[in-house]
Amino acid sequence: MIQRLHTKTATPFKNVWGTCVAATMITVLITLAISFILKATGFFDQQFFRPSTRSYGAQAELELEPETVNFASADGTRLHGWFLHPEDEPLGTVICFHGSDRNITHTIRNVYWLTQRGFNVFVFDYRGYGRSEGSPNRKGLVEDSAAAIDYVVTRSDVRPDRIILYGQSMGGQLALNAASMRKDAGIRLVVAEATYARQSYHLSDKLGQFGPLWLVKWGGWLLTSDEYSGEAAIANLRSTPVLLVHGNSDIGVNPYHSERLFDAAEGTKEIWRYEGRGHLQIFTERAPQDRLVEFILSHFPPVSAVDGT
Repeated sequence: MIQRLHTKTATPFKNVWGTCVAATMITVLITLAISFILKATGFFDQQFFRPSTRSYGAQAELELEPETVNFASADGTRLHGWFLHPEDEPLGTVICFHGSDRNITHTIRNVYWLTQRGFNVFVFDYRGYGRSEGSPNRKGLVEDSAAAIDYVVTRSDVRPDRIILYGQSMGGQLALNAASMRKDAGIRLVVAEATYARQSYHLSDKLGQFGPLWLVKWGGWLLTSDEYSGEAAIANLRSTPVLLVHGNSDIGVNPYHSERLFDAAEGTKEIWRYEGRGHLQIFTERAPQDRLVEFILSHFPPVSAVDGT
């Protein structure tokens, strides 16, 4: 009597499915391991900083003669800045915080117009930028930003009840943190233009633009620290008004970041959205400039009318 033996063999489909699952798990584990290593070494944190010591010559091009300023950060790092005066009695003082790249010899062109409208303007370079000492890191840049406030309030030509902070891109996050650390300085207003809410969100946005990195797009929080995030800082500014400004066509920093910052703010807040404007392309024309000047003056004690020059 012949008996037939029946054995089960794996189907090609099951073999392929099992291989795919195993490969996916291995890929995820490798990605997580690499992510934790990169986060621990601060690799991606450093990608937020693109300092330059080059002189871009904007001050000469614009025929500006700023006062050279040197001051110290909390750890003694020497920082360099420029103080610009208006022709007449200043209406107030604007402390400017530039973005992640270049230095004040370039970014001064974005803010010098405020002196023409009657304001003192103080611009400075963070550690590692321009003529400032040291190397950039997140904690250091926040301390540098707070030190800028400490310096400005000591000047005899500055009224401490008429100071605002104006930050662009990464500088907006630093301005929010500096205001949070110096609540007793009496800052009248913080203006944050095209600022990201958290480093991890911004990193995820950038990773998503590169096909090979789509696997870690969702994991920006795995790759970088959210210490000193704009969201945390703005939530702590309950008594300091905040103005958020963003162009809806900004591809440098996604406009949703300003929406998140607005939602996180618990104090007086306002948001301006501009259609068709890209990254830091808003205050390049007279109408938005007029609007900002009027808004700033509304947060100061009564002053004389703005010179229309």
